[in-house]
Amino acid sequence: MILDEVIVAVNGSRMDRFVSYSITIDLFSPEGSFTFETDSKYDIYKGDACEIFVNRKRVMAGVVDTVTRSLSRQGAKLTIEGRSVASILTDSCVTSFATLPTTLDKLAEKLVRGLPFIGKKDFVYNSKSKNASVSRKFVEITPGDTVFEVIKRAANSQGFLFWASPDGKFVFDKPLERGRADYKIHAFSDGSEIDYIEGSVKESIAGLHSEVKVIGESQDGDDIKYVAAVVKNSDMPFDKPLVVNWNENDGPAKKTAELQMAVEKAESTQLEYLVKGHSQNGNNWEINRFVDVQDDYNGANDSYLVKSVNFTLDRLQGKQTRLTLQPGGAI
Repeated sequence: MILDEVIVAVNGSRMDRFVSYSITIDLFSPEGSFTFETDSKYDIYKGDACEIFVNRKRVMAGVVDTVTRSLSRQGAKLTIEGRSVASILTDSCVTSFATLPTTLDKLAEKLVRGLPFIGKKDFVYNSKSKNASVSRKFVEITPGDTVFEVIKRAANSQGFLFWASPDGKFVFDKPLERGRADYKIHAFSDGSEIDYIEGSVKESIAGLHSEVKVIGESQDGDDIKYVAAVVKNSDMPFDKPLVVNWNENDGPAKKTAELQMAVEKAESTQLEYLVKGHSQNGNNWEINRFVDVQDDYNGANDSYLVKSVNFTLDRLQGKQTRLTLQPGGAI
């Protein structure tokens, strides 16, 4: 196997000679993107389905959006651009406004019916998500809603993450808060080890609250408000409370507050690293995996979730990967 070999399989052919490329895979933006530039001739056309492999492991099932062919005194150039098959869900609006099912499996099956490249067999239901019952208000459609928005809204309402896996499956699962680290990024202050080319850690309180207070209404009809649940955040340096409306159809109030706080904490810390190559110890960098970070200079020492991966190649820098990490637990 060639180290960090990238292959695009399309129309029965293999595209593997590149001038440059960029492949972006994001846990929370599952459509991702890719761009490949080559000076070789390939029979690739707009609308083609393709598969992208790194080290013989599929990292994206994609659809070609744009093909550009050009010729100059420097020679011929072919550029293809596209996104993952999840772009079918993010681009396609719901066109039927009939009543929708209120379980995740039936909802997904109904909404993808008739869409290209995607069928009910492409959905995976983990953590008992398959028969999760969704409140009717979370599956109400307004003109302009995309298939992805409706499914994601329904999944999130029950505390599930909805994401696209590298093998082209659409997964419902609980967001990972902690897990075994599959990779490491170390940068010790004594200079004995440094695993990245560039690294940064950004911490912000802009979207952080000192407590999340969930407020409901009493059932006696006099519109009296009451506190249903409170979750406090010891990481917030001063008081900045958030009040969230709630009713019984939203599920347990405590879960509502805890999910809100988990999202805030995850989004308040973002780590970004640029590393050589596309893998570590034979394992491709992948989203939804944990990294053991011990970065003395930037003050990060914990296990962080891989939020996004960007594989790149250019003639000056060679093969590199840009990683975005954050604490686990967000949906």
